[in-house]
Amino acid sequence: MGDDEGLEIAKILYNNTTLRKLELEGNNLGVKTAKELAKALKYNKTLQFLDLESNALCAEGEDCKEMIEMLRSIEENKTLLSLNLGNNKLEAAIGTQIRRMLDKNHTIIDLEIGFNNFTLEDVSYTFYQAFKLLNHLNH
Repeated sequence: MGDDEGLEIAKILYNNTTLRKLELEGNNLGVKTAKELAKALKYNKTLQFLDLESNALCAEGEDCKEMIEMLRSIEENKTLLSLNLGNNKLEAAIGTQIRRMLDKNHTIIDLEIGFNNFTLEDVSYTFYQAFKLLNHLNH
């Protein structure tokens, strides 16, 4: 499956009220899919698990604005519980945006970001936020 098909799947999420889990790992999804997911995740109120592992969501050497927009839309999303962005060759700018997302989104309880090119600071912060959330849930 390629980016054009990913774009169409993302469009379905606008009005879908039944789908809870979407696994799209190991495809050739790219910036078009990321851009459309950014829009769809602002409206979708049922999706809880999104797996985008092993895709090409950010074009190498690009500014990755579509991926940043997707993460910004997740900041306000209150239904997504699990997000897998592992193995997408995402750069440090995306790691920084993930930090910002976690500052605002307190519903994600499962986040996979391994096998990307994030800084140690971004990875450490992600673990810190996860620990803080778990501590809050336990009290």
